[in-house]
Amino acid sequence: MDQNTMYAAVNTKIASMFGKLLDDEDYRNLLSLKNSQEIAQYLKVNTYYGEFLKDKDPLKMHRGDIERLLKESLVVYMDKLINYFHGEYRSFLKSFYMKYEIYDLKRVARIIHIDKDFDNIKESLVFAGKYKYIDIDRIIKAKSIMELIQALEGTYYYPYLKNLIDGNTKENLYRLEMTLDKIYFIVLGEKLKKLNKKDQRVFINLYGNYIDMLNIQWIYRGKEYYSLSSEEIFNYTVDRGNRFNYKSIKEFCYAKDVGEFIEKIRNTSYGFMFKENKNEDIFMERRMNRFMYFKLKGAKQKLNLDISMLLAYLELKEFEIRDIITITEGVRYKLDGEEIKKYLIKAI
Repeated sequence: MDQNTMYAAVNTKIASMFGKLLDDEDYRNLLSLKNSQEIAQYLKVNTYYGEFLKDKDPLKMHRGDIERLLKESLVVYMDKLINYFHGEYRSFLKSFYMKYEIYDLKRVARIIHIDKDFDNIKESLVFAGKYKYIDIDRIIKAKSIMELIQALEGTYYYPYLKNLIDGNTKENLYRLEMTLDKIYFIVLGEKLKKLNKKDQRVFINLYGNYIDMLNIQWIYRGKEYYSLSSEEIFNYTVDRGNRFNYKSIKEFCYAKDVGEFIEKIRNTSYGFMFKENKNEDIFMERRMNRFMYFKLKGAKQKLNLDISMLLAYLELKEFEIRDIITITEGVRYKLDGEEIKKYLIKAI
């Protein structure tokens, strides 16, 4: 099957999957609900998530149950799409599982470093170990970041992480998260090189802005919260961005302080990431994701015979799941709908 024929088939499937995503009315209805059980009931009766809830009693579901079910649905839909591809393309798309596996590893790390709540930790992990690269039973026994890294010995993560076993307990969570993200882009970049040139350009066009913004976020955190050296921050940054070259990234990292860094960014097209008195990570993350949301929506509407529709669906599906989790979390803390909207990726 030639690539145009393959993409025509894949895009037809994706178009039907796009048609199932929640619309504005679903979002407004979810925002009006009062607890996790009502959200689970709504999802079961009114949305395509009902197929994953058919054997579940919504009245017995809590926030964690909903989150796991949503993530499991993502695995199912990813599996369906990956089956259309073979060879290097299948390998490239399977590397996206690594992104979500890293989410699970970060969850374990945060539990170890911050929450200290180890109850049901195994049940909360959806992606880690999907292809048996990771021994789940080893990582859930870890009680420190050092032990978690040691539990990853023998995986493709370990060669990059082992240097973090240096006794620095204060910064280990940040450095672990940064290193895991960098590993993902290293692996993805190697897989990307094996795709045709057109799809490589499509990927860079769609994700290059995200890489730019991710570098900005990392540099900001390193300077604002951890006082890392400019050299160390620079070592964590990722290439393949759209706007910033090696020289620009290095200049940002070597800004004398976080104030100078922010001023430099405000003079770029990413100035929207920083607003007066609203530099908190959560708002920065939302701005990044909302930027990508509109960019991916545009790619979806072009119906090109390339990898763009697939990439757009995977990200927009993930954004929807993150929004539902945000709504569920907001309801848990008794926030009203208007307040929860501030934290959503989708503009309502």
